[in-house]
Amino acid sequence: SIVCAYQPVMELETGEINGCEVLARWRDIDDRIVFPDRFIDIVERHGMTLRFTELVAKRACAELSEHLPPGKRLQVNFNIFPCDLDGAKLARVFSGFTSQPDRFDVVLEIIESDEIPPNAQREIEALRRLGIKTYIDDFGTGYSNMQNLAALSVDGVKLDRAFAMAPDNSMMAQMLRHAVEMIQATGRVMVVEGVETAERLMLLRKMQARVDFVQGYFISRPLDIRGFAAFLAPRPVSLSARRKKAGLGIVAA
Repeated sequence: SIVCAYQPVMELETGEINGCEVLARWRDIDDRIVFPDRFIDIVERHGMTLRFTELVAKRACAELSEHLPPGKRLQVNFNIFPCDLDGAKLARVFSGFTSQPDRFDVVLEIIESDEIPPNAQREIEALRRLGIKTYIDDFGTGYSNMQNLAALSVDGVKLDRAFAMAPDNSMMAQMLRHAVEMIQATGRVMVVEGVETAERLMLLRKMQARVDFVQGYFISRPLDIRGFAAFLAPRPVSLSARRKKAGLGIVAA
């Protein structure tokens, strides 16, 4: 019943698609696709978050292993719950990817559903020794703050989409530049999501502070596996050409 959608992640400087975020959907008994806002709270209430993550990882590994173009190395990002931040357990969950180090790099994005547990630093270090990176997800909302960013040796930060999606001249849009500069000061890899227009992409490129990666509807909506494989066209195919080629495989976000 699990359906995986893959949202491309683009390196801002080069325009290369070198990663994706794996997003989970659920296929209901009537064949309709159900989105996370309808079922994630149920998964959490029943204490099934780690098991759910394992099922998503297993499905994504099978699909990507089969469809990833030869010679293509991909960073694959997954959302994980703070309560599941356990190096040994997560190593088992993502072993299908880590057993293929020439093809995949795994990044775990710690979502803002709860406070970061006290043992987080130890587990982050354990994951790094296994070749698994960690990011703070949705930075700027929820429980995330500068104290967490300073205290935890995470590899990267994903800026919440509310900043990049904010209307021009709004307070959030004005705060975008300051948020990017603040994250850059920490020396972490930075991902800005919610990039929905060419103008917002150009703004990020013109910033003095460096943004490493971007994702959002302007680059691509989440795609099914065949659409995503088509989207991974080598340069010099343009971004618009990639979107057109992958269009039939779009999975609504």
